[in-house]
Amino acid sequence: MQVTSITRKFVLLTGNKEKVELEDMNPDLGNEQIMEHYSMIYPELTNANVLDKGIIDGFHEIHFQSIAGTKG
Repeated sequence: MQVTSITRKFVLLTGNKEKVELEDMNPDLGNEQIMEHYSMIYPELTNANVLDKGIIDGFHEIHFQSIAGTKG
């Protein structure tokens, strides 16, 4: 039996449909902690959903989708 580790890939989906790939700086951190860390650089992450897309092309893809809201 061979055990293979799967690398996580984080993708930020911005409101204008741009995809930004984010590095997994620490595999021991959870998805929410990664999102919190990057929210200092990408403020739209403070109001985003975590979408687990599963295994795609050998990577475990996790998407952070910005929630565009309206006031009023």
